[in-house]
Amino acid sequence: MTLDDEVQAELAQLEAMHRLRVPKVLDGAQGPVVTVDGIEVASFASNDYLGLAGDPRLARAASASLDEDGVGAGASRLIIGNHRRHVALEAAVGDWLRTGGVRLFNTGYAANVGVITTLARAGDVVFSDELDHASIIDGCRLAKAEVVVYPHGDLPALARALDQHRGNRRLVISESLFSMDGDIADVTGLAALCKRHDAVLILDEAHACGALGPEGRGVAAAVGVVPDVVIGTFGKALGTFGAFAASSRAVAELLWNRARPFVFSTGLPPSIAAATTAAIEIVRGTDGDERRRTLAAHARRFRELVPHAGGAPESAIAPVLVGDDQRVMQLSARLLEHRVFVQGIRPPTVPVGTSRLRVSLSARHDLGDVEKAARLIAAATTR
Repeated sequence: MTLDDEVQAELAQLEAMHRLRVPKVLDGAQGPVVTVDGIEVASFASNDYLGLAGDPRLARAASASLDEDGVGAGASRLIIGNHRRHVALEAAVGDWLRTGGVRLFNTGYAANVGVITTLARAGDVVFSDELDHASIIDGCRLAKAEVVVYPHGDLPALARALDQHRGNRRLVISESLFSMDGDIADVTGLAALCKRHDAVLILDEAHACGALGPEGRGVAAAVGVVPDVVIGTFGKALGTFGAFAASSRAVAELLWNRARPFVFSTGLPPSIAAATTAAIEIVRGTDGDERRRTLAAHARRFRELVPHAGGAPESAIAPVLVGDDQRVMQLSARLLEHRVFVQGIRPPTVPVGTSRLRVSLSARHDLGDVEKAARLIAAATTR
């Protein structure tokens, strides 16, 4: 049997399990209404929480940079790719998050892998929430440290694990706003445990930065916690691309020297850095405040109409549990017939038996579209 035969058999198995991914094609800019496979639909599948991905102000910033700086960075930042746009963006993130050092990464995945493998070494212990993102899981696997996975959000279990596993350096890693469940970690409790046990707190704010907290600085800022390292992304609420790790100046310098996804990757295109700097200005201003208020109002209204939707009341992520893999995709297809696109999420993205409609809300959604989607989903999932 050839490799192609083996792969075809594996694909057939995925299809039989109703887990074969078949991507749809988007035309035009991201927004609350998009064209998918040639059909105009209200989109409830994007992480564009503030509706900035298609914002003309970001496009103008990127276009001006393209005219001046060209397209590519040309090399890794350690060689000749360290553009002034990168330096300016790191300074903007540092000022926004009130942190001493920032390092850019090309993706949130690369940021998590880079930070974990840099800070966790042989003899160390990493404590990870069981529902942490795949990038955190893979970063833990690649690190040479011992890894302890604690039950989701179970701080007493984490406290027991910290008592039992000493190590040289101990790192607690959690998402702040969980990407598939939409719930919010007890960041205050995590910080208290880390202080009591002399552990490092690494908080992944990918789905919270921009969307939650004062000036959109995330969950930690909302509760007055300063983690040792904050991971954030630009491709969600900020509407562009890339990611960052924000910490002390010393940690940022260590990442510059030892984070392999950073060291061995070409830098972000300068135009993306320019657009992201513009996005941060918007997020920090009155426009950002208004968008966050609208987003929270949409989230509350959706949950009023779909009371069995999960996630925190103010979370833009509102999962509706279905369970069966085949049924969740059938429901997604049925919603699409009504010009509402909600992605069905199946294993391995979520645990077996917890397939769901992952409803993702945006500040730019029309309230009527939010209510239409909610009523369709409520009717389809309460039968």
